[in-house]
Amino acid sequence: MATRKKGAHGLTKRTAPKGRGGSSGGANPRNDGRITEEQHDDAMRVLRAEYYQGVRSITQELADRIKDGEITTQDDLERALQESIAGSYWVIYTHANFQVILCTDHHDEYMEQTGEAPVSDGTINWAALAYYAMMRDVQDQMSAEGVEINEDLGEARRRPTRRGPSPLARRRR
Repeated sequence: MATRKKGAHGLTKRTAPKGRGGSSGGANPRNDGRITEEQHDDAMRVLRAEYYQGVRSITQELADRIKDGEITTQDDLERALQESIAGSYWVIYTHANFQVILCTDHHDEYMEQTGEAPVSDGTINWAALAYYAMMRDVQDQMSAEGVEINEDLGEARRRPTRRGPSPLARRRR
């Protein structure tokens, strides 16, 4: 049970009991066991669902632009993909960068692609981490849905594919 103590300034403050705390926040002394592992897992499922909805939305937007003839070459597709991700909510806002890193299977994609740590002047570049991770997630989703440019035939198309598990479903295994 939490107790109240007088702080250095004579104000009463609430202190958490000593010990491990709850199952999902063992390192957090403020978690007094009110958050169960099941609640933690449910919260993560909601975050992942929101993030992968964003991934699928970008994929669908690019597929529509291909279908409408706006994107006709592989270079156009790569440029549109980069612009879509760079301008997305997930990369623009720092709090969303953290969600990307929590939800993606590709949190290390920046290091994989650049060979260096995303740190400059002692500051982590969260947006770069999110950008590279989301780029890989969208590319994986495009591949799974068959969103591609077929330059050999001079046409853009969306190839029908046999549906497999979504990135969200794969993560649950």
